[in-house]
Amino acid sequence: MRLYDGLTAENVVTDMTHIPFSDASFDTVTFIANINHVPKDIRLSELQEARRCLRQGGRVIITMGSPILEVGAHLLLHLRDIFLGHHDVYHEHFDKEKEAYHLSDKEIKNLLASAGFTNIQKKYFVTQWFLNHLFIAEKSL
Repeated sequence: MRLYDGLTAENVVTDMTHIPFSDASFDTVTFIANINHVPKDIRLSELQEARRCLRQGGRVIITMGSPILEVGAHLLLHLRDIFLGHHDVYHEHFDKEKEAYHLSDKEIKNLLASAGFTNIQKKYFVTQWFLNHLFIAEKSL
């Protein structure tokens, strides 16, 4: 497995549908710009596992860029790889059949609701391009 600089195999959880933490271990679980890269067939399982690890009233946070930003950035990285011969770890593993360049707001909200989260909110936050937003949802009874 090729890893990003500074990571070792002990820093990587290879199966996020079985996170090695006890029930109710955390107040917050975050998916930072990555839920669209989770294979479609296990996205719900990963969110359910994150919910398991949250304490009652805990929150999950999912960030997602705008569709234009997400698709455009991935296209630019792919072109860079082709023309400059640079191969990013991400692009070596991207699977067009299972992953997506972007998930719509509706898809994210449906996933969160299906995983048992409540009080789902969408908020915008300032980034370098002012185009990202996040979803916050709670674990309740």
